[in-house]
Amino acid sequence: MTIDLLEDVAPASNTLGAVTALGQRMFDLEEEIKQLEEKLKQKKQNLNTLAEQELPDLMQELNVRDFTLNNGYNCTIQEITSGSIPSTSAIQKAKGEKRSELETRQQQCFDWLRANNAGDLIKNGVEVQFGRDEDKACNDFTKSLRDGNRLYKRSVGVHYATLNNLIKERLSDNKKVPHDLFKIYTGRKAKLTGGNNVK
Repeated sequence: MTIDLLEDVAPASNTLGAVTALGQRMFDLEEEIKQLEEKLKQKKQNLNTLAEQELPDLMQELNVRDFTLNNGYNCTIQEITSGSIPSTSAIQKAKGEKRSELETRQQQCFDWLRANNAGDLIKNGVEVQFGRDEDKACNDFTKSLRDGNRLYKRSVGVHYATLNNLIKERLSDNKKVPHDLFKIYTGRKAKLTGGNNVK
């Protein structure tokens, strides 16, 4: 930030010093937040590696199904099956070729679900925007949507938990699900539950 001073106005040096000090403090806090966010990101990656690879692998090697920590928390291994469909918001945020790819993949996922008797998982939503003092118009929404030239946002999607349940069920029944299309991931993850809050 540049401070322009009129030549005939000479503020006290301590005033400028206070402004500069606050500006420096703001800069320092922004830098500290960036470092903390990067550290948090690294910690989350470390936790995922530990929970999804190292601990499940060692427990399998030692033929241990679960165990209890000194603080009362129980550790078990869960089988994970997950997939995804590009969301409307992800598509809207994407640009250029990436946006087109996500739109195509979303439509292909929906087409597959409909063709495999799972079309009822697809939920549609419409968000209509009304301005101030438009309570009556909002109440008349069902009548005015088509004729009222209202701005609206449509969303279509499948809840992630519902999709994951469908994928898990179909795979356990040895039914085909296109892995690449739904970006299916299967694996194991250690999970901590319970505990008696002993520190």
